[in-house]
Amino acid sequence: MFSAQAFGAGLGSYADLVVSDPPATRHNGVRVTYLGTNGYQFEFKGHALLVDPYFSRVDLLSVAFGSRIQPDISRIADGMRHLAPKLDAILVTHGHFDHLLDAPIIMSKTHTRLIASRSSIDLAKRAGVSSGDAVAAGDVRRIGPWKIRVLPATHDRLFGKVPFDGREPLRAGLPAEASAKAGPPQRASDWICGEPLTFLIEINGQRIYIDSGGTPTQLPPNESVDLAILGMALPDSRARLPAALDRLQPRYVLPSHQDNFFRPLNLGFQFGPLTDFPRVQRDCAQASRSRLILLDYFRPWTLPRR
Repeated sequence: MFSAQAFGAGLGSYADLVVSDPPATRHNGVRVTYLGTNGYQFEFKGHALLVDPYFSRVDLLSVAFGSRIQPDISRIADGMRHLAPKLDAILVTHGHFDHLLDAPIIMSKTHTRLIASRSSIDLAKRAGVSSGDAVAAGDVRRIGPWKIRVLPATHDRLFGKVPFDGREPLRAGLPAEASAKAGPPQRASDWICGEPLTFLIEINGQRIYIDSGGTPTQLPPNESVDLAILGMALPDSRARLPAALDRLQPRYVLPSHQDNFFRPLNLGFQFGPLTDFPRVQRDCAQASRSRLILLDYFRPWTLPRR
């Protein structure tokens, strides 16, 4: 289960795969910035989208022992220095703390709308958000130059089950409309997965598919894309990789959610202990003509045109 390369390994061994824009590059295309965990910023001509922004990086012991967790305001401020001055929306794939915890704070500082599943919106409201755009698979949103298609997803399993699973934000079984009275989520287990989603983003004639992981039971659509950002944190996600690549036929494939997200961002990228990037490399080489790439924290890269 634990890969030898994951312990203490960073991106140094894979420097030939790491892409970024040269200094002083003119940004005429779609620019992608990795924010850590499964977080990304997409920019185009003064417009920007965030997906799963998470800067707080709660430590492992707090999660494992059920301690109270909260957004780290200082770390969020540091992360936000790398964001565009104006954001069009924040997209969240599911409600786990490493995807949703920081969104309410970022929303309050940027006055940005949240687009997520109903259960994630309910969690965000309990955390202080006044409103959100609840979406489900099949929905489409057009925001400025962005076309965002919402697609179904599954969450990969950890030791046989989805961590902190649930379809309602209240484990006691109360109706969703009662969630506002339940108080803010306090522990990692309160930030339940809910309904996981995937997004297909169309911008400037290019298509970006992004998920946070998954299982072989729910594959991406059979549609070609320019960039596929595929969560690779756990074995389920890696098991579906060849089939996902076969369906998406991406020009570029960017494995995501591979870093140890219990470490602060300022310590640099380190592969998580349950990742297996050598296997990802092999599967990409065997199953796809796509170019495999990696991104380091906060180093933007412009998606090349065809």
